[in-house]
Amino acid sequence: MDKKLAMQYYSDGDYEKAAMYLDKIYEEAPTYSNYTYYFNTLLELEKMKIAEKICKKQMKTSPNELRLFLDMAKVYGKTEKEAKMAEEYDKAINSINDKTRHTTINNLANAFQLEGMLDRSIRVYEQGNKFSNTSNLMYNRNIAQIYGVQGKMKLMFTTLLDLVHTNIGYLVSVQSSIANSIDFSLDEKPVGLLKMELLKRSQKNPNKIVYNELLAWVFTQKGDFNSAFIQIKSIDKKENEKGRRVLELANTCVNNGKFDLAIMCYDYVVSLGDNMPNYRTAKIRRLNTLKQKLISGNTPTNDELNSLKDNYIESIQQIGRNEFAISSIRDLATLYAYYIHDVDAAQNLLEDALTFGGLRKKKIAEIKIELADILVIKGDVWDASLLYMQVDKGFKHDRIGHLAKFKNTKIFYYTGDFDWAQGELDVLKASTSKLIANDAMELSMLITDNYNMDTTQLTMQRFARADLLIFQNKTDEANLIFDSINQEFTYHTLNDEILIKRAEIEIKKRNYEKAVVYLLEVVTAYGDDLLADNALYTLANLYEKNLHDTDKAAEFYKKILFEHTDSLFVIEARKKFRELTKGTQKFDDDVETIKIESID
Repeated sequence: MDKKLAMQYYSDGDYEKAAMYLDKIYEEAPTYSNYTYYFNTLLELEKMKIAEKICKKQMKTSPNELRLFLDMAKVYGKTEKEAKMAEEYDKAINSINDKTRHTTINNLANAFQLEGMLDRSIRVYEQGNKFSNTSNLMYNRNIAQIYGVQGKMKLMFTTLLDLVHTNIGYLVSVQSSIANSIDFSLDEKPVGLLKMELLKRSQKNPNKIVYNELLAWVFTQKGDFNSAFIQIKSIDKKENEKGRRVLELANTCVNNGKFDLAIMCYDYVVSLGDNMPNYRTAKIRRLNTLKQKLISGNTPTNDELNSLKDNYIESIQQIGRNEFAISSIRDLATLYAYYIHDVDAAQNLLEDALTFGGLRKKKIAEIKIELADILVIKGDVWDASLLYMQVDKGFKHDRIGHLAKFKNTKIFYYTGDFDWAQGELDVLKASTSKLIANDAMELSMLITDNYNMDTTQLTMQRFARADLLIFQNKTDEANLIFDSINQEFTYHTLNDEILIKRAEIEIKKRNYEKAVVYLLEVVTAYGDDLLADNALYTLANLYEKNLHDTDKAAEFYKKILFEHTDSLFVIEARKKFRELTKGTQKFDDDVETIKIESID
């Protein structure tokens, strides 16, 4: 009861009353915690003689508690005995020896930091280093952190680099310390200092690959993948890594859209020889990257498509008729079907792949789904349906089975059997795959919202037919159907869906600004309907990835966050918004409405 009252008076700042209880409490139990409250109370009351007395008493009770020297220094500071105060600080630091515990050192250093004495905090850690068992560098991360707070970036870097120089095992923790201290995209001067120090050390210590690793990491953080490639290739040669790390860099380059450099990385790995462990992987991924490069830019020419096709054929012939070739075969089939528009070649390729010996059941299922997709493009929808059903039956409780079931359900949707499709979609909405469940929910809502509203069913059948034509890349025919719906029905519940589909067609054609016009119409004319957030998310993606206007992209992501809080896109929109604004914009509840401007 006494302690509870004491703490209440202490927290209220009524130190006179607190002292009455704390005196007794400390006398009965002279623990460090009780001492601290009593000592601080005495300081507040400026009872220096008593404070000095109990501090000396506590030093005898807790001889290893070095923070007590700082308390004694406070007493001397209050009584203007500055020389003695400095002497106590020195005693605290010089008392550290080989028996001093790690927590004691940290507590003392933190106590100095709380008092704003950062240089003395560094001295504590330096003294601790003298008695550490890790090459006298155990506390270098702590020292570096303080240098960072002081803005002494060069000292921070050298302190951390001394650590990895002695033990490469600290590499990840050093990278973490640096990443937490500087912004690679904004802090040009500190990044320049770091690179200069690394280059100097790398030249001085050519056999220390840790500096090459750190340089490669810095260049990667900065997005300078060319320089990172030079460093990583050097490491690969020194360490005889057989292209392993270069392969990892290539994947990073692909993820960042640096396709040419990724191809250079793959070429390097391939050049090491076909007897190397990463040769086949590099060969396959090189082709994948060539394809990504081709389809992510401007519309590829026939010559570019045929050149890529020839590369695939050559690679497949080298690998042979086995499972290792399947990835390239599937990519080549995609190239034939969706870009060269030779669906017969794609079909033949996949049908032949199904005859390969030793394929796993799941691999066969993947090929069957892709072959079924090709058959849908050809118009052989019921043959496609049989393949989808085979996969569905063989993988009832697997994601690939759910995917096949969804694709088969779309066949019935395309052909106007909406009742049957709706029943299957009800099952798929419970899929363990979030993506499939969301797609099933969207298609189910499309049917529910529009099929029952149209007593003739003809409009919905036309729309579904147009949707199939888009999948078959017959976009002009699809647009004609949409035109007929718009002409016959000035207002129909499908109007916003048609705008979304028209935008989808323009995106397929790479007419991004035309797509934006359709999407903006959805947002402005149907802003309260279910498709508004879809339109906003697509707009944001177009501006970010295709029109390269990050400010505009951020606006649309932000609009999702504040005007469509229940949208399925909220989590991804928040992530994208933060990336694009680099955390500079604050998420306030009261945010001005984002103005959506039309494109002329």
